Formats: sequence, C-alpha cells, structure tokens
Amino acid sequence: MSSVRRALGTAVILAGFSLFGPASVAFALAEAPAIADLNCGDFKYQEDAQAELEKDRSDPHNLDDDNDGIACETRPKRGTAPIETTTPTAPPSTTKTRPTDKDCADFPSQAAAQAELKKNPRDPHKLDGDHDGYACESRFGEPAKSGQVKVKPVGGVATGGGEANGGPLEVAAVALTGAALLAATAAGASLVLRRRAER
Repeated sequence: MSSVRRALGTAVILAGFSLFGPASVAFALAEAPAIADLNCGDFKYQEDAQAELEKDRSDPHNLDDDNDGIACETRPKRGTAPIETTTPTAPPSTTKTRPTDKDCADFPSQAAAQAELKKNPRDPHKLDGDHDGYACESRFGEPAKSGQVKVKPVGGVATGGGEANGGPLEVAAVALTGAALLAATAAGASLVLRRRAER
C-alpha cells in the first residue's frame, strides 16, 4: 500500500509542476522589468550615454562601437548645443539650355537675319552661305547694288600697270631679237673652237 501511495504522491506532484510550473514562470517574466534596447540617438548628451555604459560594461546596447570606453562619441557634451541633423537641399539646377538652331525661314526680314549675323559673326546658324557678310540672300534676295560688281574672280588675275598687251609686230620684233642673239652666240662659239683647233 505504501508503494501505491508513493506513486500517487509523485504523480500529483508532477501534475502540479506540469500545470503550475509554466504559469509561475510566465508570471515571473511578466513581473520582471523589460530591458529596452537603447542606441545613441536615445541620448541628448554624451554624458547620459556614458552613464548608461557605466551601469553595464558589457555594453548590451552597443553604445561604444570602437571599444575605447567612451560611449556615443558623436553626441554633444553638456553645455554645447545638440547637433541637429538636417538633410541638405540640392542646389538649383544651373544647366544651360543650348541655343536653338535658326534658319533663314525663322526671320521675318533680312534686317532681322542680318542683326543675328552681327551678334555672332562666326555664323553658327549658316545664315551667310557665301561669306560675303550679307545674311539670307537665298530668301530675301541680293543686296541693293552699291556701284561695285559682286563677281568673284575665277582663275589667275592679270597684274601690271594696266597697259594693253603688245600686238603682232611687237611679238615679231621680240622673236627676231631673240633669234639674232642666238645666232651671234653660236657664231662666237664656233670661232673660239676653230682657234683652239689651229693651235
């Protein structure tokens, strides 16, 4: 009978642990204060973070990243203004717009096209195709005649004093003079050769 009582007692005790054991552990955990996870942003000053680190040097909140014993080194010290983190605003865009390409059709008059050509004589819009300084002749026509003929010379340009070229008589005289000089030179040369041969 005693062994039966012992077995029953053990069963009652085990049943009590199985029913009330987890409940007592849960009550104990509920009664214990929760440990909040802290970081450097939770402290206004470095000294407050340092005091928290001094409470537990194992640094469960990782307040001392570089393990030099100083917590939250980026936080301001007491007596200094707290650092406010502000997001920098991007500067306004300064991209320059490229000038639009202009053609002669974009101008209401030759004077307007000419004014554009004067603004930039390098002529990026190709308003002066023949480079004579007059814009958009193809659309507005040639400039008014100013007494000078607008003709580009082709080939060689004659130089000299403006005298007329010689006629056929002058050409024949020059040819005869050249022939006479040539004959005299030949005669002199043959005379020299004969004298040398006689010696």
